[in-house]
Amino acid sequence: MDSNDRNPNDRRWLREWALRIGGTAYLLFVFAFLVGHPRPGSIDSLTHALGMAVVPALIGTLAALAVMLYLRRR
Repeated sequence: MDSNDRNPNDRRWLREWALRIGGTAYLLFVFAFLVGHPRPGSIDSLTHALGMAVVPALIGTLAALAVMLYLRRR
């Protein structure tokens, strides 16, 4: 199998796993930032957590996908 045959499959595989890993990571970081807020459970803590969770979830998702893709191609 050459690289041209594998690329569409890899892209589809990455898309599927990116949604799963990204969604899970985002929710975990939202919960972590909710608990770490001075007033956990308030609307203020929720809006703070929703904004703060994006960057760590994105970084964690990209790192996990890079490792998974490396191991898949190996």
